[in-house]
Amino acid sequence: MIRDLAMRRATLEDVAVLAEIHLQARASAMPWLTVVHTPDEVLQYFKEQVLAESDVWLAAGLGGFAGFSARRDTELDHLYVAPPFWRLGVGTALLQMAMLTVPRLELWTFQRNAGARQFYERHGFTATPFTDGAANEENEPDVRYIWEGPDDHA
Repeated sequence: MIRDLAMRRATLEDVAVLAEIHLQARASAMPWLTVVHTPDEVLQYFKEQVLAESDVWLAAGLGGFAGFSARRDTELDHLYVAPPFWRLGVGTALLQMAMLTVPRLELWTFQRNAGARQFYERHGFTATPFTDGAANEENEPDVRYIWEGPDDHA
């Protein structure tokens, strides 16, 4: 478990950090994944869409920026951890932050991303539809995950 992890909302000044973590984590975790956007396109996407439309949390440890999450309503669009911080609890901390804010979370991940699938299942997510990937840019088979929080109305 990482010590001295700090989390804060990301700002426009963090856009390059978000894009870099995104690119590094994807390349390291999924070297088989087709790259469909240039680094400049990823930077613009985070600047113009993710930061503008999502609740984005950035985690930092003593060694630098460790990861981030981006949630729109109940959709967890992004949860990426910088490779040097893998398996230190950063992803869990970011996910728990998102789970505290909504009664339900939904997300997509690629079927071949075994690490992500195990992570979400370990945290109580249930796999729902599996698709052939025709609806995503990478044309990579994916799976929808859903987490339902405790029913506070019972």
